Amino acid sequence: MLLAAFPPVICQSNIDMTVDFCVIGGGIAGLTIARALARGGARVALVERGEAGTGAGFVAAGMLAPLVEARLEERDVVGFGYEALRYYRTFIDELEGETGRGVGYRDEGTLIVATDRDQAGLLRHHFEEQQQLGLPVQWMNGYECRVQEPCLAPGIPGGIFSPEDRQLDNRALLAALRTFCLRHPCVSLVEHAADVRIEAPGEVRVGESVIGAERIVLATGAHADLLGPWAPRLARTIRPVKGQILRLDGSAMPLLSHVVRTPEVYLVPKANGALVVGASSEDRGFDESITAGALYELLRAAWECLPGIYELPVLETRAGFRPATPDHAPLLGEVGAHRLVLAMGYYRHGILFSPYAASLLAAWMLGGERSRWLDTFSPERFHETHAERSLT
Repeated sequence: MLLAAFPPVICQSNIDMTVDFCVIGGGIAGLTIARALARGGARVALVERGEAGTGAGFVAAGMLAPLVEARLEERDVVGFGYEALRYYRTFIDELEGETGRGVGYRDEGTLIVATDRDQAGLLRHHFEEQQQLGLPVQWMNGYECRVQEPCLAPGIPGGIFSPEDRQLDNRALLAALRTFCLRHPCVSLVEHAADVRIEAPGEVRVGESVIGAERIVLATGAHADLLGPWAPRLARTIRPVKGQILRLDGSAMPLLSHVVRTPEVYLVPKANGALVVGASSEDRGFDESITAGALYELLRAAWECLPGIYELPVLETRAGFRPATPDHAPLLGEVGAHRLVLAMGYYRHGILFSPYAASLLAAWMLGGERSRWLDTFSPERFHETHAERSLT
């Protein structure tokens, strides 16, 4: 039930309040959940240790690519991603209308190419898996790939075109979601909350203040420290996978009109002229360092595919942390009887999964409407004995 509205609270010392839901984590997962709950009439406190919208989603490339990455062994992830992709157009139209901010949604599709015969063999196998999954992809020879993207290296032997994969400006998306939360009368945004603890079921302490809530939603990406006291073995199923990424300035020399990938690298052109090149995959914990080796490998693989990048200025290098689970599938739903709900473990698909997952979680928390995906991706699949087996 919607009670008295309250203004956003940003970095204030006394923020005692009682709300319907307290969402911890102001990344793409937390922002979309706060929005979905507020649109349903709930009072929401959104708590972020830094500034909302500046986490792993800010570092990402903004690809919405469930099809080009599809694997037979991840059928549930593929199915969920495809539904999330179909939901995205509705989500974008609503958000842009609510905030007046565009998010750079693009629908040219994705081209994944081989740079030599060995990679062509790998892509052929990948293409066969995609066909078995019934996905709308097509094989292209080298000439057809270069018709799509004339600046590709002349020796490209072939590739896969996925016309239904999409992309957007992830930074513009996060800014629009933060704007929604700042403006909506049912959302209180608490930022720069360095000392956050879940003290009891339905009770979050922020410094010396307490937020009481019907339920707490944990949407903290790869950071599972707040989950540890309540479900220690489940917390250990979440690990950070480091990714290093570059942004190049292609404004004076646009090289691509589609997202282009190889088995080693992706290149994502943005409307502002930036070309995003990423991303390494490293099990190094929360090591934020930028390393010469990772950047070299990314640039080498990108140059083999798109030689023209040699001339582009480097705008930015960053590292982020993908939240991975043992089965590379998300954790969606309640943990025991702690009044604690998880929206975590989105791995490579945080931008893609978050809006759809938020809509499903909100429908369940507000109206009891339970999607089959909440059963498929329930944290209960990592029961403590299962978690112990997964981690040995």
